[in-house]
Amino acid sequence: MFMRKIFTFIILCLSISCFAKKQLDIPAPIYADSHYCGSCDPEIVWNPETKQWMIFYTARRPALGQSSACGTPIGVCISNDMKNWKFEGYCKFDGEGGKPDSEHTFWAPGCIVKDGVIHMFVTYKEDTTPPWGTGGCIMHYTAPVNDYVNGWKRVDVVVDEDRCLDASIIRLPSGIYRMYYVSGTEYMQNNKKMIRYAESKDLYTWEMKGNVQGDVNNFKLHSLPYQEAVYVFLYRNRFYMLTDPHVGLATYSSDDGVNWKYHGQILKAGTSDRTLDWSQGRHPSVYVNKKNEAFIFYHVEPFRKGKEAKFLEKHQRYTFLQMARLVCGKEGINVIR
Repeated sequence: MFMRKIFTFIILCLSISCFAKKQLDIPAPIYADSHYCGSCDPEIVWNPETKQWMIFYTARRPALGQSSACGTPIGVCISNDMKNWKFEGYCKFDGEGGKPDSEHTFWAPGCIVKDGVIHMFVTYKEDTTPPWGTGGCIMHYTAPVNDYVNGWKRVDVVVDEDRCLDASIIRLPSGIYRMYYVSGTEYMQNNKKMIRYAESKDLYTWEMKGNVQGDVNNFKLHSLPYQEAVYVFLYRNRFYMLTDPHVGLATYSSDDGVNWKYHGQILKAGTSDRTLDWSQGRHPSVYVNKKNEAFIFYHVEPFRKGKEAKFLEKHQRYTFLQMARLVCGKEGINVIR
């Protein structure tokens, strides 16, 4: 009876959100995975061929309890207006997968389009051992822009640090590509994972550059408990970084994308009254349009209520995608919801 009430509430909230639009006419939430309602780690990408936006996301499986975050495929949804999203399917890699239950574990796709090809740098784990899968690396896959569900082919392992995760890819003004990611265990300092980066001229051959500099990895300065889900974007010739320390999103800015200044946190719990948006924002990505308007996409776990993952009930694992407007400046980032 309790679970039936929860499902009824979710359906009602999603229905209401289509009509109860607030600032900027953005629905809340914008999307929920059509199978397990476990959409998280969104990566928004513009498809120049179809003229649509795509979101690639980790498709968690909340109804499976401790197995919710392993055996996860990568889901894809598309939109013509960046507000109304349609489920397209689950990615097939080398012809395998395409189902809501994967034989391997995929997390947090970082994507970029170049010359008609989508490059995905995704956290990959060979097995599906609960709760997180074993080990892990960052794997490079490619697909044609017109076959972004079934056309993925493996290229190579890019980062082979044990338990590394969460790649973010950006093209620098110089034409060089830079990847930011959360380090493996061998690069931890004081039991904290570091934010590191690598560079490439062609997206295929990468040079590891080490830890980013400045405030990001200075845990004494910002007092954050942990950082994952690093995401970097350019706005008006300035670099901005977001990370997920599980207490809202940490924000940084930089002149060169290597040396970073900390600006505090956004999307903390209890800072919004939008539908299913009252919990903290998690694992973001950002899209900047031709008008220099910036929009953030993130997932929320509105029924979690602060519990550790291993203690969550099934309904507390449901995740939804949200969208909001960003205002960026040298003093940091603000959110308009």
